[in-house]
Amino acid sequence: MRFRFFGRIIIIPQWLKYTVIAIIIAGLSVAGYFISREANSGKMTLNEKTDDTGATPSGLPSGQETPFYGSQPSPTPEVRLITVYIVGAVSVSDVYELPEGSILNDLVSLAGGFAEGADREAVNLAAELSNGMMIRIPFTGEKDKQWIIDGGTSGSPSKISEGGLVNINTAGVSELCTLPGVGESTALKIISYRTENGPFSDITEIMNVGGIKAARYNEIKNYITVG
Repeated sequence: MRFRFFGRIIIIPQWLKYTVIAIIIAGLSVAGYFISREANSGKMTLNEKTDDTGATPSGLPSGQETPFYGSQPSPTPEVRLITVYIVGAVSVSDVYELPEGSILNDLVSLAGGFAEGADREAVNLAAELSNGMMIRIPFTGEKDKQWIIDGGTSGSPSKISEGGLVNINTAGVSELCTLPGVGESTALKIISYRTENGPFSDITEIMNVGGIKAARYNEIKNYITVG
């Protein structure tokens, strides 16, 4: 093989030509091997390595997408709502829904706060609300400071026990009015008392309610329960 290089004719032997070609081919083969190895290494970082059975460490067959192993959000606990009606000395009188366990202060805030002239000390802002309750915030100067119009129901124990007795800790106005000699006014006093002081611990405690003395107690004691 002859070729001219800077004006000189150079003769390359046949064996040297084939040697150079072989070296070039070998170099390309080695370079191709390393390039292929590098590409396969990158692919292994993105896909799980399969075992002899063809399954990935996650248990999925090879070729399927790897599932997401990030932390899963915890299920949101169900929030039970109660419905309460508030009127009187608040900014917006209306029916509101609140989470069970809410107190009067939460309801007043939801109603836009106290209106001008509200008698804030006439109500117990820490009183827990019941479903179906009706609250009236009195104004300063009003003689009637009764703020629980209807006690509603707590939704926990039954208002009337299995034995047909009225549960004075949970009964609303209508249930309390079924008792002998108990009208709406007395029923509201019973509800107001348990709201202010907590549940009755014994049926005899109902005599602490204004208007219920020994004679009235004897009339209703066989019809009431605190259980």
